[in-house]
Amino acid sequence: MKKYLLISLLILQTALLMAVFDDYIPSARARAMGGAYTAVVDDAAAVFFNPAGLAQVDYAAQLGFAQLNGQSFADFRTAAAGIKLPAKLGTIGIGARIMGVSFEDLELMSEQTFTLAHGFVLQHDVHSTISVGYAANYYRLSFDDEDTDNAFGLDLGVSALLHGRTRLAFNISNLNQAKMGNENQSILPSKMALGISYQPYDKVITSIEVKKDFARETEFMGGVEAYVLEPLAIRFGVHQNPATWNAGVGLNVKNIKIDFSYSAHAVLPSTLYGNLGYEF
Repeated sequence: MKKYLLISLLILQTALLMAVFDDYIPSARARAMGGAYTAVVDDAAAVFFNPAGLAQVDYAAQLGFAQLNGQSFADFRTAAAGIKLPAKLGTIGIGARIMGVSFEDLELMSEQTFTLAHGFVLQHDVHSTISVGYAANYYRLSFDDEDTDNAFGLDLGVSALLHGRTRLAFNISNLNQAKMGNENQSILPSKMALGISYQPYDKVITSIEVKKDFARETEFMGGVEAYVLEPLAIRFGVHQNPATWNAGVGLNVKNIKIDFSYSAHAVLPSTLYGNLGYEF
């Protein structure tokens, strides 16, 4: 019994190094591009990265799964969907991110984030398109045999497409700096992301991004996506702080999207992430 207790404590301590409500990059496509996705996202994952990207979504859904840093005890699961509203009311999106730590069928810790988002086109002409989006997040943190903590956070995003090839975007997550805890409250991570993507040729996208955590250091990232064949895309990206090298592939056949990415960490084990999506 003491052995199992010790192992459980070691697993939980390791998991806490990845917590709490950190940026796990909940998309295989985004991971493969080094996380430089704020100015790229045009799928259901916009609810996680930049709700303004929902303005490019009609009807879409996707699921994702990973074992973070190759650890069998740390599962990361995602689900997202976008539903276009009538007229010019934009698109609403829903999403869920769940990071669970378990041992011997016992769930030691669970981080859950449920998101409701809305994105719409604010202005459109022959030269530019400006989209705006916002999201509400419900955060839930639970430990084995302990009370559950929860909090609410707000995200705000803007995306501007210039001359059909250049996109500028920014997103602020946890704008209201939501706090969690009763006696010893802690502020959940709040980040501002600024990104630019450029499409030099059809089916080729390059992207760079800088992300600032208000309480930590700045992150830099960049990536590229290219369709070498019509249904097959290859992706590469780098991310600084933490330092990762990333690569991935995507397959788009009859509106079914399958994406895989591989992230190699400078210190921690690598992460393999997969997404399955469908556009209606």
